[in-house]
Amino acid sequence: MKYLIYKLEPKSPFHIGIKEGSLEETLHYIPSDTLFSAFCNVYRLIYGKEKFEQLLRKFTEKNPPFLFSSIFPCINGKPLFPLPKSVGRERLKMDEENKKIKKIEYVDEDIFKALLNGKTIEIEKKNIIQDKILSKEIKELVWKEIERPRVTIDRKTNSSEIYYFGEVVFMDKLYFLVDLKDEKYKKEIETTLRVLGDEGIGGDRTYGRGLFSMMRVNEIEFYENDSPWHVILSMLYPTEKDLKGLKGYFELVARGGWVYSVDEKGKRRKFIRMFMEGSVFNKKVVGKMVEVAKGKHAVYRYGYAFSLPIRVRE
Repeated sequence: MKYLIYKLEPKSPFHIGIKEGSLEETLHYIPSDTLFSAFCNVYRLIYGKEKFEQLLRKFTEKNPPFLFSSIFPCINGKPLFPLPKSVGRERLKMDEENKKIKKIEYVDEDIFKALLNGKTIEIEKKNIIQDKILSKEIKELVWKEIERPRVTIDRKTNSSEIYYFGEVVFMDKLYFLVDLKDEKYKKEIETTLRVLGDEGIGGDRTYGRGLFSMMRVNEIEFYENDSPWHVILSMLYPTEKDLKGLKGYFELVARGGWVYSVDEKGKRRKFIRMFMEGSVFNKKVVGKMVEVAKGKHAVYRYGYAFSLPIRVRE
């Protein structure tokens, strides 16, 4: 199985909100639904309303011409992957300080591919970076979180109040995967990404946050196996068919926020629950777009699965 891998060079700090009303916290990756939403806004600006609606219709009618993973950090230019839930952690073996294994969120490419194929990994304390990353690459920091003090002023009383705004500075490149089902969209994807890099992604873009440059496009290959189990590298909103007989190891997260588009701003999006990256299921799931608001136009959240087969000892 081969997929496109897009490498991105961060040009500023990012703010990727964890939950509404909490400005102090930020994620250290960019979920696939956030990426797709930002992509759609820029695609609409470049190619116009009619062509954008044609593209969106393919996704809402369950015929997507491409699929996105979430955007994850790199270490020394090499991709990090979310640790498969439960399955991955059970296969990590460490002689001492086993509690550290519970905090690991990411593993490097070699370890991830070994986990996909059912292998057990022997690790050492020196392989754990920032308590969250397992890699044989040596690096002190992959990202750095910063809380910047800001001041808000009450318009009625003129009184001021300090609050803190969370940012993440990526010390290395970022990347995401694309499952390109229709080759004719490759040029449009890359054009849109170049413009998106100047527009920014995430929160606080008016202050220059979330900027990046697209570096290059390569291919990444995963060896196929016959396991029915799959791990997802994107957020997932399952279809009814997906849910039938679904078992696995997973984590759910609430997704909400506000609508931002060319034609609609300031409308609240419906809260939904989605499966997080790294969730492992007993079958291949598909996912779908889900409508989360309606005003001048329908607003959708991207919930398609970017999944890979993984061997699981049942």
